[in-house]
Amino acid sequence: MSSLSILHLLLVLLALHAPQAKGLPVTTSRSRYSALMKEIMNDLEKITTTPTDSLSSDEKNFLTKESLLQKNLKVFMTFATDTFGNDSKIMKNLKEFQPVLPTATSTENPIFIEKNKLGDFRMKLEEYLAIIRNYLKSKNLWFP
Repeated sequence: MSSLSILHLLLVLLALHAPQAKGLPVTTSRSRYSALMKEIMNDLEKITTTPTDSLSSDEKNFLTKESLLQKNLKVFMTFATDTFGNDSKIMKNLKEFQPVLPTATSTENPIFIEKNKLGDFRMKLEEYLAIIRNYLKSKNLWFP
């Protein structure tokens, strides 16, 4: 046999023993944000009812301003700490977004969450997470 046909045979044998892809998505740091958001949403669903109110246009404006993303995150983190404790999963997951959000440049006040109103917290946080998702997608930091 020629060395070329032996080489071909070896390649075929190696290909048969090579591990096959299982079609599972590769976990990257980018998909981590999706998982964090899902965990937050799951926790919120366990502890609060679905909000029946909707956000005012002013509240939506406060949440969508890129210059307020970091300040708004701090408001949500403060509420989470005061309500669930500093070691809560919601608080830990919210902290993970700090490094990827822009530094606060606005002198405007951030969003206001009514004290001890879990429904208000959930309604605003759900909207905020959707806004962060869009922000991360626009910065190419997101995979579904």
